[in-house]
Amino acid sequence: MSATRRDRRRIAAVALEAGDLDAAAERLRTLTDQGHQVVLLWCRGEPGHGLRSFRARVPVRARRPRTPRELAGRLRRPAPAAWFRDRGPLARALRADPRARRTLDGVDAVVPVGPQARRLFERTGAAPVPVLPLEELEERGGEPAVWATLHRRSRAGGARLDADLAREVLAQLPPGGRGIPPRRQALLVPLVVALHGTGEYALAARLAGWLDADPAHAPHAAVHRALRTLVELSRTGEPAADLDDTVRAVLARADDALGADVDDVPEEVVRATTLALQLLFHRELHADGLGSPLVADPETFLAGWRASRVGQLLAAPVPRLPPHPRTAAVRPAADGNRASRVVVAPGSYPQFATPVVQELTRRADVRVLDLRAKDQLRGLGTRGELVAARLRQAVGQPWVPDYELLEELEAADALFVDWADRGSVAAVMSAPTGVRVTLRIHSMDALSPWIHLLDWTRVDVLVLVSEHLRRVVEALLGDRLAGTQVRVVGNVLDPARIPTGKTPGHRRTLLMVGWAQRVKDPVWALEVLALLRQEDPTWRLVLVGVDFPESTVASQQDYARAFRRRLADDDVRGAVSFVGWTRDLAPHLAAAGFVLSTSRRESFGLALVEGAASGAVPVVRDWPIFAPLGGARSLFPDDWVVASVEEAAARVAALAEEPAWSAASAQARAVVRERFAAGATREELAGLVLGQ
Repeated sequence: MSATRRDRRRIAAVALEAGDLDAAAERLRTLTDQGHQVVLLWCRGEPGHGLRSFRARVPVRARRPRTPRELAGRLRRPAPAAWFRDRGPLARALRADPRARRTLDGVDAVVPVGPQARRLFERTGAAPVPVLPLEELEERGGEPAVWATLHRRSRAGGARLDADLAREVLAQLPPGGRGIPPRRQALLVPLVVALHGTGEYALAARLAGWLDADPAHAPHAAVHRALRTLVELSRTGEPAADLDDTVRAVLARADDALGADVDDVPEEVVRATTLALQLLFHRELHADGLGSPLVADPETFLAGWRASRVGQLLAAPVPRLPPHPRTAAVRPAADGNRASRVVVAPGSYPQFATPVVQELTRRADVRVLDLRAKDQLRGLGTRGELVAARLRQAVGQPWVPDYELLEELEAADALFVDWADRGSVAAVMSAPTGVRVTLRIHSMDALSPWIHLLDWTRVDVLVLVSEHLRRVVEALLGDRLAGTQVRVVGNVLDPARIPTGKTPGHRRTLLMVGWAQRVKDPVWALEVLALLRQEDPTWRLVLVGVDFPESTVASQQDYARAFRRRLADDDVRGAVSFVGWTRDLAPHLAAAGFVLSTSRRESFGLALVEGAASGAVPVVRDWPIFAPLGGARSLFPDDWVVASVEEAAARVAALAEEPAWSAASAQARAVVRERFAAGATREELAGLVLGQ
């Protein structure tokens, strides 16, 4: 049991060698787990990693008196006589270090560690306070100290639930796979959640295996089962066969914990709901495979979520409070003498909002709030804090996601939110009554959990960047969009990036911009290059953009390795050039005769359209995830789109010579001018945001 504030003591652990303290770390930790402060004193070496949490440290060093006054002070307060009778190195060091002596005078007890310390403090009068034998501390702790540490850190918010602690816990688990009691399983859950959140999937899986998922044994079996399934999905990239059953079970647990009178949201509801969303919208299911159940069969895939109480609660309109009196004072009625005030939340990928901001600035008073600086509002991954906030708002509890955002919105006429990410939920939750809200969805955000947590009755206009993306979102949200105007407006081109001519050699150069992700599938591009080089070895491929990032996701690691192996094969070796990230795309567009889009999923393909605008002949894979909805074919002419590597190579080969290449190049430029005119797109978007 932890010590009360009155019972807490300051205890000195004294040793000659720091290694002796290292060996006693677990026993000393029982004292800190009970609420006491432990001060380490030692003469030789340095304490190891196992003592990193012991911050109070006094290395014992011989210190000569520097002034007559300091010498007089030592003479007035001499060391205990027992220290002079002991001729060992520890006693000599303590006698010569007044700081160590003061420390020992100020503690409530001393724990001698190691043979030298035990011999010294066994002498009568060696310590001015009680001496605690180290051997007795195990009995005082009651259980291995690591469990108390885990409990304490979990209650403190989980910031220090890390891999080091996980390894300590694993070392204390019983051999032979025997079960552990429910109270310890409850402590494992937040540790597994924290490890999963930091990408420590292997460690998380080892610990999750100790969670009892049998409903006959464990009251929290549904949560344990969901957590084990989530960790394995992240670790291996392979969905479990019983994924739907697991999701339904954990949602049932959330519904049960919600209670009959929905006026509060217990932590169990938040945890279970978060797990359900993490499983349903896991990137391995939707981001970069060859299909997604959210596209192929959303009705079946989301049936359990839509039938659950928490799913229905989050889909219902949020009760609106009247505007705060301060809002009316801050935001006077718009008239012809005052420019509309627009707040822009550019989202996790702010480069897409830049042209819109430029156009809005010509017409309105614009404030840009970059929510990426706040970790809980950046990105698409499921975060429990935001799920909790949205659930509590749904039951009528007030919640302020960000006071800076709220203050700006109280003075705004309109809000433009780019990307349906975590920040979009916070922005829509904060938008006061009377503020016009426009939200734009780009691609992966359509397959994320956040569109299902948004209160769509507060969104006036939904903008999609392509027709097939509109079909996806409408199938996912259905009647929830009944009061929202839905428009398709493509991405905005930057004419300054587009060159007007071509450089020599362009008709044997393939270009791909933004390549190093599994979803972009650059191996597909290498296969096209290999087929072309069978007939003409002068063909080259230029890849523009950063290399594969470091990733803890198994499927991403496997794909990066597969790409590098394919790159080393004889049929493409030496024929691929890497440019790296660049702001100046123009010279690479000018050097390319063909531009490739080999992605598994795209909503618009801005880099491809920029390539076509430069006169590069487009070759577009029929993006597999969106192929059932007509994806690429609904955006581009049918002859641009190919269904296989062989079709792609055949299209390139057929148009590689004159006059065929020039005709195809001119057609590409004309299509871009007709379908994706930059000026018209900017004006349409700005008009939707302003309600003009």
